[in-house]
Amino acid sequence: MNTPTAKELASRFFPPRLDELPPEVLHALREHSKRMFGNQDRLEVAVAITRVELGRVNATDLHNEIKVATNRIRSQLLVMVELELLRPAGVENGKRIFERCNKNDPFWKFAVHEFETVLKETRELPGASRPAAARSRSKIS
Repeated sequence: MNTPTAKELASRFFPPRLDELPPEVLHALREHSKRMFGNQDRLEVAVAITRVELGRVNATDLHNEIKVATNRIRSQLLVMVELELLRPAGVENGKRIFERCNKNDPFWKFAVHEFETVLKETRELPGASRPAAARSRSKIS
């Protein structure tokens, strides 16, 4: 039995990484986010924050995770501060750090639920493609 990689372990416990999703799924997520939150980036940013176990995030690291422009991510972080979902935690290595106020706030569970709902709905559409990771695994099998 092979030992799972850190990425495989994370995929078992967290929503899928956004950079592994096909374009049509990202489009559906952004449209859903726009309808739910009035902004196409909020759902992606919220889900990316839930993937960070320590709850301490910054715009640059989130950009590396979800490939959304840093200024757009920073904008969402500041909105989440206003909503008291995040709080500023200072500057480390030149990066503005934010941390979750309450890891158990219903907002985080709601964001993940909405994310997973959109994923399920888009996967069930005829002709929907699978994430890149799933495509590469199926070639190996």
